[in-house]
Amino acid sequence: MIPNNEINNIEVQENNEINLRDILHKYIIQWKWFVISALVFLCLGYVFVKLTVPLYKIETDLLIKDNKGNLGGQDDLLKDLDLFSSDKIIDNEIEILKSNTIIEKTVKALNLQTSYFTTEGVRQHGVYSDLPYKIEMLKPAAGVDMSTLYTIRLVNDKEADINGKKYPVNTPIQAEPGLIQITTNPQVDANMKLRALNVKFNDLRDVVDAYSFGINVTPVSKQGTVLIITLEDAIPQRGKDVLNRLIYEYNKAAVEDKNKVTSTTLTFITDRLNKLQEELGSAEKKVEQYKSGNKITDITSQSQIFLQSVQTNDVELNKVNIQLGILKNIENYLRSAKNSPAQLPSMLGIDDPTLLGLVTQLGEALLKKQSLLQTVPETNPIVTSFNDQINALRSAIDQSVNNLRNGLETTKKQLDRKNAQFESVISKVPSKERGLLDVMRQQEIKNNLFTYLLQKREETEISLASTAADSRIIDEARSSRVPIKPVKKATYLAFFLLGLVIPAAVIYFKDILNYKISKRGDVERFTKVPILAEVSHSDDSSSLLVSSKPRSMVAEQLRALRTNLNFVIPKPDQKVILFTSSISGEGKSFISLNLGASLAMSGKKVVIMELDLRKPKLHAGLELENAQGISNYLIGEVTTAQILKSIPQQENYYILTSGPIPPNPAELLVNGKIGALIEELKKEFDFVILDAPPVGLVTDAQILAEFSDTTLFIVRHNYTAKAHINSIENFSRTRKFKNLNIVINSIKTEGGYGYGYGYGYGYGYGYGGYYQEDASSKRSGLTKLLKKKKS
Repeated sequence: MIPNNEINNIEVQENNEINLRDILHKYIIQWKWFVISALVFLCLGYVFVKLTVPLYKIETDLLIKDNKGNLGGQDDLLKDLDLFSSDKIIDNEIEILKSNTIIEKTVKALNLQTSYFTTEGVRQHGVYSDLPYKIEMLKPAAGVDMSTLYTIRLVNDKEADINGKKYPVNTPIQAEPGLIQITTNPQVDANMKLRALNVKFNDLRDVVDAYSFGINVTPVSKQGTVLIITLEDAIPQRGKDVLNRLIYEYNKAAVEDKNKVTSTTLTFITDRLNKLQEELGSAEKKVEQYKSGNKITDITSQSQIFLQSVQTNDVELNKVNIQLGILKNIENYLRSAKNSPAQLPSMLGIDDPTLLGLVTQLGEALLKKQSLLQTVPETNPIVTSFNDQINALRSAIDQSVNNLRNGLETTKKQLDRKNAQFESVISKVPSKERGLLDVMRQQEIKNNLFTYLLQKREETEISLASTAADSRIIDEARSSRVPIKPVKKATYLAFFLLGLVIPAAVIYFKDILNYKISKRGDVERFTKVPILAEVSHSDDSSSLLVSSKPRSMVAEQLRALRTNLNFVIPKPDQKVILFTSSISGEGKSFISLNLGASLAMSGKKVVIMELDLRKPKLHAGLELENAQGISNYLIGEVTTAQILKSIPQQENYYILTSGPIPPNPAELLVNGKIGALIEELKKEFDFVILDAPPVGLVTDAQILAEFSDTTLFIVRHNYTAKAHINSIENFSRTRKFKNLNIVINSIKTEGGYGYGYGYGYGYGYGYGGYYQEDASSKRSGLTKLLKKKKS
C-alpha cells in the first residue's frame, strides 16, 4: 500500500507538470502572432542595419617604460621607497591619456570641431579625407544653434556658396554661423571641388567629452606596462589620426614636464651670458685704452707666464664661487615651504655625482606627484608615499650639500692664499707692466668664464633637445577591416528575440490584467463549488443544437452534463433543475434548453419553463408564439394546459413560455401560484427545468430556489468576471441554492482554455472522427475575413 505522503508528492508533481504545460500552451496556441512578430522585427532589424552608421575599431599599442631601479647610484639610499611599481604608473598614465587637456589639444590640432557629411541613399556619410576645403570656426555667432547643418559648395577658387549665399575663401568672413575661414585644398581635383558638403560646427567641449568617453585605455596585463588604446569611429582614417595625435600630444606633454628643470638651467645660463658679455666688452676696452695710453705693445715672457698662472687660479676660484652660490640656492630651495619641479635650482658647475643624482630624483618625484595630483586627492596613500620619498630625498640632498660646501670652502681658502702670493709678486713688477697685468687679468677672467658658460649652454641645449619620453609606440594606429558595429548576425538575433519577447509580454500582461474567467483554474481558485460540465463555444445559430447536430462536440458535452446529473440528483423525486447566472449573456438559456432536449432524447419527458419574465429568449429561438404564458397563469387568466406547448424539433419536450412581460415580475413569483404550477408539472414530467433570470441582477432566481432540487450556475469563458465567482462561493456557504453546481459555457479552445487535455475528449487538437465538425469552424481565418468583407 502506498503511504499518504508519497501520494501527496505524486499529486504535487502532477499539478506542477500541468501548470507548466498550461503556461507553455498559453503561448504555443498563439504561434501565429509569434511568427508575424518575428518576421516584422527581422524586417525592422534589416532597416536598422541599413540606417545605422557602421563603426570601425581603431587600435594602437603604447609601451610605458618602467624606470624602476634606474636611479643612478642611489638604490641603497632609496631601496625601501618602492613607489614606482608598474601598476601605479599605469593607472596615472591612463588618466593622463584620457584627460581633457590632452584630448583638447588633439581635437584642435586635427580641427575636429567641424564635421563634414555627404548624403548618399537614406543616410549621411561622414567625410574626412580628400576635402575640397577646410573650415575653421574663429568665433561663433551669439545664440547660434550648433546642431545646424550648412550646405557649402565651392563656386570657384575664390568663392564659396553657403546656404545660397556667396562668400570669399581663404580669408576670415562673417557668415550665419559666425566668424569663419574657408581654406581651399589645391590638391583636390576639379570634380571633388564642385561637390556640395553638409557642414556642422560642433562645440569644442562636446567633442572633447565624446572622445574622452569613446577612447578606451586598458593595460595588457596587471604586470605589464603596455597600454592598448582603442576607439570606435565611422571613418577609419580619422580614428587612426586621432590615436596617433593623442600619443604625440601625450609624449610632448611628458617631455615638457621633464624639461622644466633643464629649461630653468638654460634660462640661468642665458641671463649670466648676457651680463658677462657686457662685462667682457668693458674689460677688453680697458686693456685697449691702457695699451694705447702707455704705448705698450707687449710684456715680457716672464710676466706672460706669471699672468697665465694668475688667470688659471682666478678661473678655479670663480668656479668655486659659482658652486658655492648654487649650493646656497639649493639650501634656500629646500627651506621653502612649497616646492615645484619648475623651481629646482640650476646645477651648473656641480660635478658631484651623488648630489646630481639626488637632485634629479627629487625633480622626477615632484613631477610624478604633480601628475598624480591631477587624478587623485592629496590624501591618497600613493601621494603620501611620494611625500615620504620627497622628504627622504631632501634630507639626503641637505646632507650632501653640507659635505660638498665644506670641501669647497677648504678649496676656496687655498685659492685665496695663492691669490695673496700672486699679489705680492705683482707688486714687484714695474708699474706699467703691473697695470697691464691687472687689466689683462680681468679681461682673461671674463673671457674664460664666458667661454665656460657658452660650453654649458650648448650642453644644456643638447640635453633639452635629446630628452625622450618615457613611452614608445609599439604599433601605429590600425583599423579593423570590417565594421564592428552593427554586427549583422547579433542585430538580427536581437531583433528576432525581441519579436518573440513582445508577443510573449503582451500575452503575459494580458493574462495578468484579464479580469474575466479564462480557464478552469480561475473558477477553482475562488470557489469550492463543483464544476459539473464544460461546454465549448459554437458558432451555429441553431437553438436546439443537440437535435440539429447530434454528433457535434457541444452536443456530446451536453450529453456528458446529462450523465453527470445522475450523480448530482440520484433520487427519482428530484426533478426540478434551476438554471441561473451572474449576468445576462452567459448562455444559461442555451444550456438549459439543450440539456432539456438531451434529456428528452434519452426517453424522458421534459418541460422547460421560461421564467425570465423580464427578458425572455427561449420562445424566440424556437420560433414559438408568446401571446399567453406563465405571466398569464400567475394572474389567473389561463390554465396549465392552455400555455403548455410542445417543441416541434424534439419529441417528449415541452415548454411554458413567459407570456407578456409584466410590470411586476418579482411580485408575481411570490403570489404562491408558481409553486403550485411546479408541483403540477412534477406529476406529469420526469424533469422540470427552470430558466431563471441572472441572480446578480434581480432576485427572481433566489425566489425560485426554494422550488428547485438542483441549481446549475452558468459561467461563461472570457465573459464572466472573476469577481462574480466569489458570489457563487457565498451562495454555497449561505445555502441559498440547493445542490449548487457550476457549468462553464462557451469555451473557446483557441484562447488556450484546457489546452486539449483533461476536459471533454481532448478538444482543441482535432476530434479524431468522433465529432461532426462545423463547417464554419473549418473555414480558415482568411476565408472568414473575405466572406465578411464581401457581405
